Amino acid sequence: MKNTKRTPTIIRNRPHRAQVPIAAPDIAVAFHDEDSFGLIPVAELDAPITVGLRVWEGAEPGYFYQLMWDGKERGLEKIIPEFAEPGDPLTLELTTDLQTEGSHSLGFKTRSSTTGVEDYSAIFPVIIDRTAPGKPDLAAIQFPVEVQNGLTAAELERLGNKLQVEVAGYNGMAKHDLIQTYWGDAVGPTASVDESDMGLNKVVFDFPKDFLESITEGPKSVKYTVTDRAGNVSDDSIAVEILLLLEEIPADYPAPILDPAVGDLIDYSEARPGVQVDIPHYPGATAFDQITLYWGAGKPMLPVQLQPGNETEDIVLSVRVPYETIAIAPIGQVRVSYTVTRQNQLNGTSLPTTVDVFITLPMPEPELGPTVQGTSVANPNIDDNFIDEDDYELNARAIVAWNDGFQVNDDINLFWGDQQRLQWRQINEADVAAKRDLIVPIANSIMKNQGAGTEIPVRYSVVRQGNPNVTLSPAQKVTVRSKEALPGGPDGIDGPVFPLTPAGYISQVSAPNGTDGLIKPYLNIAENQKLFFTFKGFDKDNNPIDAASLTASRELDDQDIINGYRFHVPFNILRTICVGFCEAYIRVEPAPGSNQSAVTSKVTRVPVDMRRTNETFCSIVP
Repeated sequence: MKNTKRTPTIIRNRPHRAQVPIAAPDIAVAFHDEDSFGLIPVAELDAPITVGLRVWEGAEPGYFYQLMWDGKERGLEKIIPEFAEPGDPLTLELTTDLQTEGSHSLGFKTRSSTTGVEDYSAIFPVIIDRTAPGKPDLAAIQFPVEVQNGLTAAELERLGNKLQVEVAGYNGMAKHDLIQTYWGDAVGPTASVDESDMGLNKVVFDFPKDFLESITEGPKSVKYTVTDRAGNVSDDSIAVEILLLLEEIPADYPAPILDPAVGDLIDYSEARPGVQVDIPHYPGATAFDQITLYWGAGKPMLPVQLQPGNETEDIVLSVRVPYETIAIAPIGQVRVSYTVTRQNQLNGTSLPTTVDVFITLPMPEPELGPTVQGTSVANPNIDDNFIDEDDYELNARAIVAWNDGFQVNDDINLFWGDQQRLQWRQINEADVAAKRDLIVPIANSIMKNQGAGTEIPVRYSVVRQGNPNVTLSPAQKVTVRSKEALPGGPDGIDGPVFPLTPAGYISQVSAPNGTDGLIKPYLNIAENQKLFFTFKGFDKDNNPIDAASLTASRELDDQDIINGYRFHVPFNILRTICVGFCEAYIRVEPAPGSNQSAVTSKVTRVPVDMRRTNETFCSIVP
């Protein structure tokens, strides 16, 4: 046998020592910080996850290792490969069936193939979170009040050129949550939840000016989502609609134009029917623009829509400001302007027009007009507001009811139809002390200048120094009659005219079949006047003969007023007189609705001799 030299194996005596612990496995894709140690992102789930470990001290080729999940053996054992040394990497696999929600313990078991001894590694904690935050709903972002009705550039500047908002606490709120905002279709700023946010139970962050200026025009829905550290994404939050008006809005549209007739001051008489305001053409005027007129700062009227076709006119819109709107500020200077909105967005503001307003009356309007009375003594008429033919020749008087609104030095003006008497009466201290009705003369010249009439309006006004307005009383309708307007005029109506003999008698020659009393057309004759004819007979001693009396009437027609009218006296009436006299006259009743009094004509008296030459008395033949 050949003697070969070999290196001897040295057997060393190993001292007793404690068991070396087996290090825990590791999942590389899991978080390893103290906030979320062992949390596996959801993006890594639903696929096998590699579990890393290293050959432990004391391990030998042929030893086995197996995954331990929540204290239970999972999967197949794997064998340490030949030539492996302590510290060399090994792997196991966390299968999808084990990736359930919750907290888990991960380790591995070692086993000697020869001795059957089993040992266990330290534990690696695993967290699997599949629940999205914010259930059931995420509240809307809380904006400052300035966003109401649209956020303007000026408002944004006052807010520091940033829009600070709040997101209220939500279910599942946790550190490292990522809040992602969306402004319409634009992706907005993000915010990460930290410990201070957790303490306040809200997250405060900003929308910067440069981002806001990048948003296209029009109202947009603003919302957010929350992504937790595991990568679970919430549903969209409740959206809130926000309108940005960051473009410079014109504030120099042409000023409104007030009716030139009002001048620089609007008084009561001009305000009462309302004041017309014209809106001139403004840049970019478009059909269906909403134009809102402001009568004073902060006092808008209802918006009016610009009608199609008017947008090209010099005056695109005319409105009338009602008295009730003007009366809100009855005295002082008013700034009149307008705004234009389009699709619910402010499009521009006009320059103002300034006008003075003074619409307060000197005193409240009286309830009654003046009471007019005649002053005739010889033939007095006691009817109020009636001036007869006798009163018409004299001055009249008016009774003005006392009004507690009267003040010393107030001037009362009289208006009689078209006539007026300024400073008709001035209130004095004695009037104010007495508080009695005023009795004021009315000059006859005023009535004469106006003339007669059935409903002459008579009123008075009150003016006060320093007040441009006039308080008017109600109109009192007064009936005025004059002799000039009577039937027959001031000279009256002549009596009836009879045919007579040359000697001036009514006889059988002039009245063989009776006679006719002719009423000639007279001054102021009119259709529908009614004539009442009276004929009376007298004997030669001037005693009345009742049987020789006659009355008749006639309503005048269109021919009568031209030709006159004849009343017939029968022959036998005249024979009844025989020898004596007759008297005849008419009474004229005015036509209905006329402003005339009844008039009686002059009396016609003529001798009558109806005998024949061979008669001493007159017989009556039936």
